[in-house]
Amino acid sequence: MILVGIKQISCIDGVLKSSPDDFVVDELMLYEPCGEGEHLYLSVRKTNMSHDELVRQIAREFGVSKRDVGVAGRKDLRAVTTQMISVYLPRKEISTPETIGSIEVLASNWHTNKLRLGHLSGNRFSIRLREIDHRNPRNPRNPQTYELIKERFFSLSQTGLPNLFGPQRFGNHGNNHKLGLAVILEDWDAVVKELLCGEERHHSFAKEGEYKKAVDAWPFGQPAQRNVLEALAHGKSPEQACKTIAKSLRKLWVNAFQSAVFNEVLGCRLKDGTWNTILEGDVVWNHEGGGRTFVATPEDVRSVAIEERISTFSISPTGPLWGAKMRLPTENVLKLEQSVLSSFDVDAEHLAKIKKIAKGARRPLRVQVANQVMEVGADHVGDFVELKFELPAGSYATVVIDKLLRGDV
Repeated sequence: MILVGIKQISCIDGVLKSSPDDFVVDELMLYEPCGEGEHLYLSVRKTNMSHDELVRQIAREFGVSKRDVGVAGRKDLRAVTTQMISVYLPRKEISTPETIGSIEVLASNWHTNKLRLGHLSGNRFSIRLREIDHRNPRNPRNPQTYELIKERFFSLSQTGLPNLFGPQRFGNHGNNHKLGLAVILEDWDAVVKELLCGEERHHSFAKEGEYKKAVDAWPFGQPAQRNVLEALAHGKSPEQACKTIAKSLRKLWVNAFQSAVFNEVLGCRLKDGTWNTILEGDVVWNHEGGGRTFVATPEDVRSVAIEERISTFSISPTGPLWGAKMRLPTENVLKLEQSVLSSFDVDAEHLAKIKKIAKGARRPLRVQVANQVMEVGADHVGDFVELKFELPAGSYATVVIDKLLRGDV
């Protein structure tokens, strides 16, 4: 009877990140520093701090350019996060501080290379959900809802997690992918419009073409917007104004567009139920082989060995991170991916123009959620459900939470 009651509840309300301590992330390193070299590796913990601010403070502390600071991954702002940072310090004797501003330095060592994005095996999460709606009483110890969350949580170990990009990939305003599309299409008017959109007084000045007034009213901390406005105020064209935008930011936008297309493709395969199976023509991801891929043949699709490898999470189908050098699938899989890309009015010619900032890659459509622990507890704030788990690098804990609360993605 309890199971019947569970099935009747589809969506659960809950609060995520009511405080930074409710969202804890620990980076799982791909390798340890060897103890010698010109790059100082720092294990650091930050609380409620953006990635850019972390890099800025580290660079300032050691008197280096931000380009000399390496990271393996970007971490959430509203959270407590532990990660490795590298600082290029050739021929320097360094006394490592215990703190850098509000950043805690937990350990340090030397290594021979700079940390790069992707130089991690994954992340360990400890997340507390609060104010969970159980349709009276509002109590996470209510057995129906507790069992439903538990059922959904541990079912991920069997089915895998749809490897969607989370909302943070698309920026605070949720429009980074729109900016990326405009950059790819070289629609500079659209870039300016999207970059300066909003409902506040300074946005109104920009809409009305009062660029000087917009600059004066625009809040600090948004250099891209201010640089574009200053260029427009001096009579520059939208294209010329957009050239003031940092290459790293334009790359971030284009990457967000790639992510949006991937999410669309994955959404299609979720609807038809093929997101966790291998189709003829799929580019297949080898989870145990460092991301090596192969294209599935008809023989592969019919193979018992392939089915076994799918069930054990050895392999998964992939989706596109479109770029000129991306490995292409074949058959109906290719038709689907091309159809989704075409819906954005983007083609191979556009991709060739941006190959320097978006070469293209494949991303598995699903990932395994590992080392899962679920507990119910209470503290000075109130009741909570605590979820502990690990995800591969590049996968989003917010997608796990969405799956648990909504029952779908």
